[in-house]
Amino acid sequence: MSTAQDCKTRYPILLAHGLGVTEHGGLYVPWGRVPDVLRARGAEICFGGQDAWGSIETGASQLAQTVRNMLHRYGCDRVNIIAHSKGGLEARHLISQMGYGRHVASLSMLSTPNRGSRVAELLLYARPGVAAWARGNDAWWRRHGDHAPDSLRAGEQLTPAYLEAFNRAHPDANCVYYQSWGARLGKNGTDPAMRLTHGLFFPAHGDSDGLVTPESARWGRYRGTLEGVSHQQLVDAQGVDSGFDVCGFYIKLVQELAQMGL
Repeated sequence: MSTAQDCKTRYPILLAHGLGVTEHGGLYVPWGRVPDVLRARGAEICFGGQDAWGSIETGASQLAQTVRNMLHRYGCDRVNIIAHSKGGLEARHLISQMGYGRHVASLSMLSTPNRGSRVAELLLYARPGVAAWARGNDAWWRRHGDHAPDSLRAGEQLTPAYLEAFNRAHPDANCVYYQSWGARLGKNGTDPAMRLTHGLFFPAHGDSDGLVTPESARWGRYRGTLEGVSHQQLVDAQGVDSGFDVCGFYIKLVQELAQMGL
């Protein structure tokens, strides 16, 4: 049977990246081969277009603009969002606080820190010079494409205390299908950067993908924990190899959305 159109969903797909990157680069380059692989199988793919270091509110506003563009471009009334890390929080804000639930058919979250990240907490409050670094980082990103970078605010919004209040203020929309995956490095040593953050903050942080624990990622229908996979490998980050079949994972995800009529 031909698979040429097996990723053709009813609604187009928006890929929402996480903190510290844009579709063009940053700490790593997100999505890698995934968009081309999905398009080759019939999927209609757009990128979120959020700032690398913006707040949740800034990112959600930028996602709103992308959704409006997609509704006009494809002549549809809803989109599917696949979000990595902080992108999932921005999508949740878009849905819950900005009235876009009626325009979102599904939200699939990959290692989104829905209950916060102790890594963010410890980096913010246990390391000197964070404020000075944030000013320099904001200045650099303002010159390189961010519209409203706010590194300190973005970091604070990833702490467990902030997310506890965020979750109370952001109830799920009944009209949106929510699903999520977590990841855990385990003994995987193929991503040195994430292995470093995992080691620095374990056991205080718990076993994670380097930044986010499976317990924090759990939201909506939890589809499981991907073992031996790093935070970067989840989005086919450039130059980060593993045994994880990242393209196969996304193909199956999108095929399931298509089979559900989304």
